[in-house]
Amino acid sequence: MKTLIYLAKHTLIVACLFLASCSKDSSSSNSNPTPSGGTYFKLNGTLITPDEVDVTVYDNSIAGGRYIDVYAFKAGVQVLELHMPAAVGNYPAQHGSFAMNNSWLTYQTGGTDPVADYYHSDSGTMQLINFNESGQRLVGTFAFVGNNGADTKDITDGHLDISAF
Repeated sequence: MKTLIYLAKHTLIVACLFLASCSKDSSSSNSNPTPSGGTYFKLNGTLITPDEVDVTVYDNSIAGGRYIDVYAFKAGVQVLELHMPAAVGNYPAQHGSFAMNNSWLTYQTGGTDPVADYYHSDSGTMQLINFNESGQRLVGTFAFVGNNGADTKDITDGHLDISAF
């Protein structure tokens, strides 16, 4: 009887290990896994991770305050241009005006036509989670629908984590 219980226990353990090793790992089935840090976004569901990100902080005389510009490049081509107030907060993504209560977010295809190749934010949000100018740290999230007048692009799962700018 002890032998039968022993065999049953070990068979159950082996079966559990076999089933666990055969289970589908949901993270490996995702063709566009989201990175854990840095700067990235999804363009119509496809993950884009810029190679270079530049940040400029300046006084915006039109909007009446400090502003941040973020420029992201992929393979030497600018793909993002993000403008937002230089303060922690949640800013609607609108391209209609430069104001201290909204952001202006743009996806760029890399072409040179300022109309056809620039998809300016019609809707969405820019959330600035951490901004420390003296410590040179910028952390935020963004998502928006960009429009060039003829077509739209969905920018989702945007993430900024930038140091030393």
